[in-house]
Amino acid sequence: MIETVLNAIIPGDRKLKMPSASELDFYSYKIKYGIEKLVNDFLLELTKVSNEKYSKFFVDLNEEQKIEVLNLCKLRSVRIFSDFLKNIFRFYYSDIRVLSLINAGSSPPFPNGNVIEEDDWAILIPVYERGQVYREFDDK
Repeated sequence: MIETVLNAIIPGDRKLKMPSASELDFYSYKIKYGIEKLVNDFLLELTKVSNEKYSKFFVDLNEEQKIEVLNLCKLRSVRIFSDFLKNIFRFYYSDIRVLSLINAGSSPPFPNGNVIEEDDWAILIPVYERGQVYREFDDK
């Protein structure tokens, strides 16, 4: 079921050659970060909402129904939904394959940092020349 949920949240895009979330190794991420209980709690809540709304399992719903059930789940259990979603995004966008496809680099930007071109501070000259635009106040 987790593969269906992952695909509903982050589907692949063949045109952009982006993998769906289910094509990546979520199992290892789940173990590494100790979120098994969160995943189970979320899937249980999702199953309840799906059964109440459509009398079907989440995996048996069409795409539109899946999105609706995910939104209902978000309303019903904001904390679990938010924590789960945060982990899904972290999992997906920290994957080396995804990072290389979006040209973000496959390593964290720190401690070595990314090369940033020198800023053009000249654009601030009109602001500086305008002078003070606030009033001083006496706090006595």
